Amino acid sequence: MRKVLDSFRRAGRSIYRYLRSTYLPYFCVVIFASIYGIMLVYSCTIQNGTRTVTTQIIAFLVGSTAAVIISLMDYERLGELWWLISAVCISLMLLTLVFGGGAAGEGAKADDRAWLDIFGVSFQPSELLKIGFLITFPYHLSKVIKEGKINSIPHLLTLVGHICVPVGLIVLQRDEGSALMFLIMAAIMILGSGLDAKYIAVAFIGFFAALPLLWQVLTTTQKQRFQAVYSPQEGDELDILYQQTLGRIAIGSGELTGLGWRNGTMTQAGLVPEDYNDFILTVAGEEFGFIGATLVLVILASIMVMTINVALTAKDDMGRFICLGFFGLIAAQTIFNVGMVLVVLPVIGITLPFFSAGGSSSMCLYFGVGLVLSVYMRRGESRMSIASL
Repeated sequence: MRKVLDSFRRAGRSIYRYLRSTYLPYFCVVIFASIYGIMLVYSCTIQNGTRTVTTQIIAFLVGSTAAVIISLMDYERLGELWWLISAVCISLMLLTLVFGGGAAGEGAKADDRAWLDIFGVSFQPSELLKIGFLITFPYHLSKVIKEGKINSIPHLLTLVGHICVPVGLIVLQRDEGSALMFLIMAAIMILGSGLDAKYIAVAFIGFFAALPLLWQVLTTTQKQRFQAVYSPQEGDELDILYQQTLGRIAIGSGELTGLGWRNGTMTQAGLVPEDYNDFILTVAGEEFGFIGATLVLVILASIMVMTINVALTAKDDMGRFICLGFFGLIAAQTIFNVGMVLVVLPVIGITLPFFSAGGSSSMCLYFGVGLVLSVYMRRGESRMSIASL
């Protein structure tokens, strides 16, 4: 009995030490976001069974546990394993190109190759690739800066190559939305690296010069989505803008305080396509009103601000770039998702972080949270690790 009590005491002390060392407000806000998201997913999917919300809960539990474990690891040591992380992520992506399939739902394409079936469980390797990139690219970028070669053209080309590998693999999967998220993550990290302004200017000029070419690469449906948002024609509301039109109606019907949880007319009738996924904000707007939808944005803004705060207190460049990259991921997904729902941007299949249904996305986002917490817990001289628990 004494041994059992001693074990409980040791466990209690370890938990107490961890809670004192970690960025507890940050972790609590993220967990609150997930709980709020699970409530929204439950409301709009329960009439079709519990599979979707059960997957979301499992992803939350596994992800949050993994975040704690990752936070206890030294992110610099993880960086030194860049070769292993790269090999695993790229191998999964290549397997997906050969054996992968598409996800069912709004906007799915017949030639999608973004999902891999592992022991009967569908997994999206590109989500894990984002986290691998959050380790390998900051490690690479920090090494270049440490050597004083950030403005060396050969080294810049290696960084560009580092970006092109994951982006190219994702484009081959026909997941252009995720490819765009990678480019934004990388751009924000590079902007914080001290790169000479002339190279940044060249990159911007090159991007805008390439827009006509990028337009030609888009599919007919993708072009129609852009045209419908920025140059709408009669009938687009019932055709190419159908999903966005219904989503906007659902948000407006919630008015200030909403119709109540599980009382949303359009939500419960399943009228908004993919409302549990890309259009989860419409559920918050209809059932919890302007206040509920605004709360979603406030929560995400808080996560972003706190992530930047960790970046500002990071002890080295790699830690700072990890935080900047994760900030870029959350900010980009939030802006594009909300833009889609409000018909400011075309639908490109971007989920709302921590709120949209999706086991792969939710779980891997928590891996990113673990990396940010690892940076926070090593910002000073006192460090905590798994061995110290």
